[in-house]
Amino acid sequence: MKIALDIGHARNTGATGNGLREHAVCTQLAPLLAAELQAVGHTVDVVDFPGRTNSGDLAETVRTINAGGYALSVALHCDSSQKSTSRGAHVICKTAAGRRYAEAVASFLCPLMPGRANHVIMRDDLYILNATRCPAILVECGFLTNSKDADMLRHELPRIAAAIAAGIELAAA
Repeated sequence: MKIALDIGHARNTGATGNGLREHAVCTQLAPLLAAELQAVGHTVDVVDFPGRTNSGDLAETVRTINAGGYALSVALHCDSSQKSTSRGAHVICKTAAGRRYAEAVASFLCPLMPGRANHVIMRDDLYILNATRCPAILVECGFLTNSKDADMLRHELPRIAAAIAAGIELAAA
């Protein structure tokens, strides 16, 4: 399967907390996830336009994914909150095909990064999910503003990548 990994947001934009920046964390996570997926036979491209504005990055990402013949798009993100107690991962999707992947990824990732009441959320207001033609999911890998999630994102990125990959592989089977 051909998979696009989208590093969410342009450089120096997106969530921040505990000395971490969303784009920087996802830039470290993406090659680990790509290696996990490639190890089981998937073709993976990391899509990132860090020097653009956030809207420019998003538009070019969608154009690239739609032109690339991908079977799945995975947008990598991190959350932030005014409440330092907000924590945990969740996966967002829009379509039934996306939901299959979202539920599978959440089944591995959310036990590793607990805290959210809802592990899978259907949304129809996100451009990346609306404009991408292939099944698409957006993976929120915890809260940068939560010290436990931030520690995981500092020290456990290989485990997070393995969890996301295991979910994708389960849904693809």
